[in-house]
Amino acid sequence: MKETQWNAEKRTQKHTPGKHCICRGLVQYQEGFPFYFKMVLDKININFENCDYLPEEKETYQVGEEMNEKIKDFLISGMEKGDLRDNLEITPTIFNFGGMLAGIIQLSANKEEYIKSEMGLSKNPFLEYGFHMLYCSIENKKN
Repeated sequence: MKETQWNAEKRTQKHTPGKHCICRGLVQYQEGFPFYFKMVLDKININFENCDYLPEEKETYQVGEEMNEKIKDFLISGMEKGDLRDNLEITPTIFNFGGMLAGIIQLSANKEEYIKSEMGLSKNPFLEYGFHMLYCSIENKKN
């Protein structure tokens, strides 16, 4: 178990801090507003023309849109710099990447004790390992 934690910590040290900025922001949001964070993955109202919605629904929608915009900026910038694969379809990648990030973060919150007990990892190394796996899925390996 200790070797797994050491490997995860070593892998995360190789990355520049900017690569996980979105990830860390989402972790902070989940820790500060766990109820709202859970709503990001749930089905929510997207029709705000009528008055039949809760204010929390609109706020959650807006947070999700901001998250999507940050991921979009990250993807476009990374593709332009050559850090990310140039064949990524932006909109589906935003939605999938955001969902996977949120899933990893929610999983780490829900299963923190299990992860520590069974994997010997605390929450942060587990998250960093997951973030690294996601980044590798879109990274330009040709550089």
